[in-house]
Amino acid sequence: MSESCCSTSKDRACSLPTSKPGACPSCSKKGKPVAVLTVKNLVRDHTRVPASVSYSFCRTTECDVVYFSDQALFRKPDLKVRVGIKETADPVSLCYCFDYSREDVRRDIETSGVTTILDDIRAEVQGGFCACEVKNPSGACCLGDITRAIQEAKHAAPTVSASL
Repeated sequence: MSESCCSTSKDRACSLPTSKPGACPSCSKKGKPVAVLTVKNLVRDHTRVPASVSYSFCRTTECDVVYFSDQALFRKPDLKVRVGIKETADPVSLCYCFDYSREDVRRDIETSGVTTILDDIRAEVQGGFCACEVKNPSGACCLGDITRAIQEAKHAAPTVSASL
């Protein structure tokens, strides 16, 4: 990939489309633009993905639609991977490039109160090893999802008592 959605350089543009997304035909919520490359890579039958169409990603947790356009609709079973944002049962993927899940974050926080996952991912991104455009169903960088998962895990983790 010549461009990265996780780029820390201001000189590198994001490869995501800029067209305005429509509303999901199932839940009626506004979608987020996603590159054809993402859809084609993650849909089981890539021949059903017209390359000339603009797609949107539905971020609604309860909705089983993942990608939609005015010509095509792809639901969770149509994808090669589980869509973390649409799952409630573990494993819930957070980082598709480096294979981190919500459970990995939770385990680190419950065990030691901290996690290095965010720093580990940032180091990989800085090294140019992310491929969010083709691995993450949203087509976007996972750092926001990882940060939210860390905050949720810290809030839910039992407090270690200092008393004897």
